[in-house]
Amino acid sequence: CDLSAELVAQNDITILSLTVIKGDEAFLDGITIRPADIFAHVAKTGELCSTTAMNVGEYLEVFEKYSKDYDYIFHISLGSAFSSSHQNACLAAEDYSNVRVIDSKNLSTGQGLVVLKACELAKTCTDADAMQNELIDFTNRVEASFVLDQLDYMVKGGRCSTVAALGANLLSLKP
Repeated sequence: CDLSAELVAQNDITILSLTVIKGDEAFLDGITIRPADIFAHVAKTGELCSTTAMNVGEYLEVFEKYSKDYDYIFHISLGSAFSSSHQNACLAAEDYSNVRVIDSKNLSTGQGLVVLKACELAKTCTDADAMQNELIDFTNRVEASFVLDQLDYMVKGGRCSTVAALGANLLSLKP
Protein backbone atom coordinates (compact mmCIF):
# COMPACT_ATOMS: atom_id res chain seq x y z
CA CYS A 1 0.00 0.00 0.00
CA ASP A 2 3.10 2.19 -0.32
CA LEU A 3 2.92 3.66 3.17
CA SER A 4 6.13 4.92 4.73
CA ALA A 5 7.89 2.79 7.31
CA GLU A 6 7.05 5.49 9.86
CA LEU A 7 3.31 5.29 9.19
CA VAL A 8 3.40 1.50 9.27
CA ALA A 9 5.18 1.49 12.64
CA GLN A 10 3.14 4.34 14.10
CA ASN A 11 -0.15 2.58 13.29
CA ASP A 12 1.02 -0.99 14.03
CA ILE A 13 0.14 -2.12 10.50
CA THR A 14 1.07 -5.58 9.26
CA ILE A 15 2.04 -5.54 5.59
CA LEU A 16 1.50 -8.67 3.49
CA SER A 17 3.81 -8.63 0.48
CA LEU A 18 3.22 -9.78 -3.05
CA THR A 19 5.85 -12.03 -4.57
CA VAL A 20 7.85 -10.37 -7.34
CA ILE A 21 9.22 -12.69 -10.01
CA LYS A 22 12.44 -11.39 -11.54
CA GLY A 23 13.78 -13.76 -14.15
CA ASP A 24 13.43 -17.15 -12.49
CA GLU A 25 13.81 -15.88 -8.90
CA ALA A 26 11.08 -14.96 -6.42
CA PHE A 27 11.34 -12.01 -4.02
CA LEU A 28 9.03 -10.43 -1.43
CA ASP A 29 8.00 -6.92 -2.42
CA GLY A 30 9.44 -4.35 -0.07
CA ILE A 31 11.39 -6.96 1.88
CA THR A 32 13.84 -8.75 -0.39
CA ILE A 33 13.34 -6.52 -3.43
CA ARG A 34 12.81 -2.78 -3.79
CA PRO A 35 11.57 -0.70 -6.73
CA ALA A 36 15.13 0.38 -7.54
CA ASP A 37 16.08 -3.30 -7.97
CA ILE A 38 13.20 -3.80 -10.39
CA PHE A 39 14.06 -0.68 -12.40
CA ALA A 40 17.71 -1.76 -12.62
CA HIS A 41 16.65 -5.23 -13.80
CA VAL A 42 14.42 -3.80 -16.55
CA ALA A 43 17.11 -1.33 -17.64
CA LYS A 44 19.71 -4.09 -17.80
CA THR A 45 17.65 -6.89 -19.39
CA GLY A 46 14.62 -5.21 -20.94
CA GLU A 47 12.46 -7.80 -19.17
CA LEU A 48 9.59 -6.84 -16.90
CA CYS A 49 9.06 -8.46 -13.54
CA SER A 50 5.73 -10.04 -12.64
CA THR A 51 3.91 -10.50 -9.35
CA THR A 52 1.94 -13.24 -7.69
CA ALA A 53 -0.63 -12.78 -4.97
CA MET A 54 -0.50 -14.52 -1.63
CA ASN A 55 -2.31 -17.84 -1.86
CA VAL A 56 -5.18 -18.94 0.37
CA GLY A 57 -2.87 -21.01 2.57
CA GLU A 58 -0.62 -18.04 3.25
CA TYR A 59 -3.64 -15.93 4.21
CA LEU A 60 -4.85 -18.73 6.48
CA GLU A 61 -1.51 -18.65 8.32
CA VAL A 62 -1.74 -14.89 8.85
CA PHE A 63 -5.39 -14.95 9.91
CA GLU A 64 -4.71 -17.84 12.29
CA LYS A 65 -1.83 -15.94 13.88
CA TYR A 66 -3.79 -12.74 14.52
CA SER A 67 -7.34 -14.02 15.06
CA LYS A 68 -6.44 -15.38 18.49
CA ASP A 69 -5.14 -12.05 19.76
CA TYR A 70 -7.71 -9.61 18.37
CA ASP A 71 -11.48 -9.26 18.48
CA TYR A 72 -11.48 -8.33 14.79
CA ILE A 73 -8.98 -8.23 11.97
CA PHE A 74 -9.51 -5.91 9.03
CA HIS A 75 -7.52 -6.89 5.97
CA ILE A 76 -7.47 -4.17 3.31
CA SER A 77 -6.72 -6.02 0.10
CA LEU A 78 -5.23 -4.83 -3.12
CA GLY A 79 -8.08 -3.94 -5.48
CA SER A 80 -9.90 -6.98 -6.81
CA ALA A 81 -9.66 -5.61 -10.36
CA PHE A 82 -5.84 -5.70 -10.15
CA SER A 83 -5.06 -8.95 -8.36
CA SER A 84 -6.45 -12.21 -7.02
CA SER A 85 -5.31 -11.08 -3.56
CA HIS A 86 -8.81 -10.02 -2.56
CA GLN A 87 -10.42 -13.28 -3.68
CA ASN A 88 -7.77 -15.39 -1.92
CA ALA A 89 -8.14 -13.39 1.30
CA CYS A 90 -11.95 -13.77 1.16
CA LEU A 91 -11.63 -17.54 0.75
CA ALA A 92 -9.28 -17.76 3.73
CA ALA A 93 -11.46 -15.45 5.84
CA GLU A 94 -14.43 -17.82 5.50
CA ASP A 95 -12.83 -19.89 8.28
CA TYR A 96 -12.71 -16.96 10.72
CA SER A 97 -15.71 -15.10 12.11
CA ASN A 98 -13.54 -12.19 13.25
CA VAL A 99 -11.76 -11.48 9.94
CA ARG A 100 -13.16 -8.81 7.63
CA VAL A 101 -11.71 -8.40 4.14
CA ILE A 102 -12.16 -5.02 2.49
CA ASP A 103 -11.58 -4.56 -1.24
CA SER A 104 -9.60 -1.30 -1.45
CA LYS A 105 -10.54 -1.04 -5.15
CA ASN A 106 -7.12 0.55 -5.50
CA LEU A 107 -3.44 -0.11 -5.45
CA SER A 108 -0.46 1.84 -4.19
CA THR A 109 -1.37 5.09 -2.45
CA GLY A 110 -5.10 4.57 -3.00
CA GLN A 111 -4.92 1.37 -0.99
CA GLY A 112 -2.77 3.16 1.58
CA LEU A 113 -5.49 5.77 2.12
CA VAL A 114 -8.00 3.01 2.92
CA VAL A 115 -5.53 1.40 5.34
CA LEU A 116 -5.04 4.73 7.14
CA LYS A 117 -8.81 5.23 7.32
CA ALA A 118 -9.12 1.79 8.94
CA CYS A 119 -6.46 2.77 11.48
CA GLU A 120 -8.35 5.97 12.26
CA LEU A 121 -11.67 4.16 12.66
CA ALA A 122 -10.14 1.40 14.80
CA LYS A 123 -9.26 3.96 17.50
CA THR A 124 -12.91 4.76 18.28
CA CYS A 125 -15.12 2.18 16.62
CA THR A 126 -16.88 -0.34 18.84
CA ASP A 127 -18.97 -2.03 16.15
CA ALA A 128 -17.13 -4.11 13.54
CA ASP A 129 -20.11 -4.11 11.17
CA ALA A 130 -20.30 -0.31 11.30
CA MET A 131 -16.55 -0.03 10.68
CA GLN A 132 -16.76 -2.43 7.76
CA ASN A 133 -19.65 -0.45 6.23
CA GLU A 134 -17.80 2.84 6.71
CA LEU A 135 -14.68 1.42 5.05
CA ILE A 136 -16.69 0.08 2.11
CA ASP A 137 -18.30 3.51 1.70
CA PHE A 138 -14.87 5.15 1.90
CA THR A 139 -13.37 2.86 -0.78
CA ASN A 140 -16.10 3.98 -3.15
CA ARG A 141 -14.88 7.57 -2.79
CA VAL A 142 -11.11 6.99 -3.10
CA GLU A 143 -9.67 7.71 -6.52
CA ALA A 144 -5.91 7.58 -6.90
CA SER A 145 -4.12 8.51 -10.08
CA PHE A 146 -0.60 9.13 -11.23
CA VAL A 147 1.23 10.76 -14.11
CA LEU A 148 3.65 8.74 -16.22
CA ASP A 149 6.84 10.52 -17.13
CA GLN A 150 7.49 8.02 -19.92
CA LEU A 151 5.62 5.12 -21.48
CA ASP A 152 8.45 2.59 -21.68
CA TYR A 153 6.95 0.21 -19.12
CA MET A 154 3.49 0.53 -20.67
CA VAL A 155 4.92 -0.55 -24.03
CA LYS A 156 6.92 -3.41 -22.50
CA GLY A 157 3.81 -4.62 -20.66
CA GLY A 158 1.66 -4.51 -23.80
CA ARG A 159 -0.63 -1.79 -22.44
CA CYS A 160 0.42 0.80 -25.02
CA SER A 161 1.64 0.50 -28.60
CA THR A 162 5.06 1.72 -29.65
CA VAL A 163 3.37 4.16 -32.05
CA ALA A 164 1.18 5.63 -29.30
CA ALA A 165 4.20 5.98 -27.02
CA LEU A 166 6.19 7.68 -29.77
CA GLY A 167 3.32 10.09 -30.42
CA ALA A 168 2.93 10.87 -26.73
CA ASN A 169 6.67 11.49 -26.40
CA LEU A 170 6.75 13.75 -29.49
CA LEU A 171 3.82 15.78 -28.16
CA SER A 172 5.25 15.78 -24.60
CA LEU A 173 2.06 14.19 -23.29
CA LYS A 174 2.13 12.83 -19.76
CA PRO A 175 -0.70 10.31 -19.48
